[in-house]
Amino acid sequence: MLNECQLREEPARIFVASTPAEWLPMRVLEFSIKETTSLPVEVSAIYTFNRPIPLPLAIENQPRTPFSFQRFLIPELCDFSGKAIYLDADMQVFQDISELWNHNFADCDLQTVQEAQKGRRGQFSVMLLDCKALGWNIDQIVADLDAGKLDYAALMHEMRVAQKIGRDISPDWNSLERYEAGKTCLLHYTDMNTQPWISTANPLGHLWIACLKRALQSGFISRTELEREITSGHVRPSLLAQIDTDIEDSVSLPASVRKLDRNFVPPYRKLHSGKSRPWTSLRSAGVAFLRRIYYRSALPRYFNGN
Repeated sequence: MLNECQLREEPARIFVASTPAEWLPMRVLEFSIKETTSLPVEVSAIYTFNRPIPLPLAIENQPRTPFSFQRFLIPELCDFSGKAIYLDADMQVFQDISELWNHNFADCDLQTVQEAQKGRRGQFSVMLLDCKALGWNIDQIVADLDAGKLDYAALMHEMRVAQKIGRDISPDWNSLERYEAGKTCLLHYTDMNTQPWISTANPLGHLWIACLKRALQSGFISRTELEREITSGHVRPSLLAQIDTDIEDSVSLPASVRKLDRNFVPPYRKLHSGKSRPWTSLRSAGVAFLRRIYYRSALPRYFNGN
């Protein structure tokens, strides 16, 4: 007979790559997961485990962000047993995470999403990991980078440290800056220069603001914590005023609110790691601008509160 401990359902282990600067978007992500599932979940910021990550010698192999290599710690943090979900902090969930958690490994070490959206490179920012099969060790991975056995592209874009990769998860679980009601499972705010917590320019930002409001109303996030993140320079100063004015669509904010961000420098602009910072390039800024124009013209319902 199963004892009481065995009868209790083990929580879904979800690990999120972030730094303290991403505390607020990560908490909104966690809230969005928990409000859409009855599954017991355990959401952890990987940086809180304080596991040192060595830095590769060659600058072209160094992580592009402070959290790029955090995902490779997960099997170790799980004692190389069971399974775990990996997510980035700049995400919001709209459907039950149990669909992702219960996805079939199909004899693979990890499962990730299917083909990336047109014009976007494939990502490993959403993964279901078999922690026993993977057995990753970040010290050995960096040693292999230094020895020339791996390079950054092979590691991050091809995930060659996994023996067998499945791409059977629906792309709806990593929708890059696109949202379709009732269909999108996970929205990825991947353009750093327009993420809703640091910019008022994201055409889908109202979705994130609405989730933040629900998290505040439920007590999951406190007003004091939001004020702390603003004071720390982690999120835009206009965010609190936007909540107080009850305007979810950031594009519709009055100039008096938007000007609060005049001297705000987003944390990502202060980063100086790796070979490049693609999210600050003119190309990425241009793509983000065109996407905003598209949503304003093709999907006006996003801007009138419907």
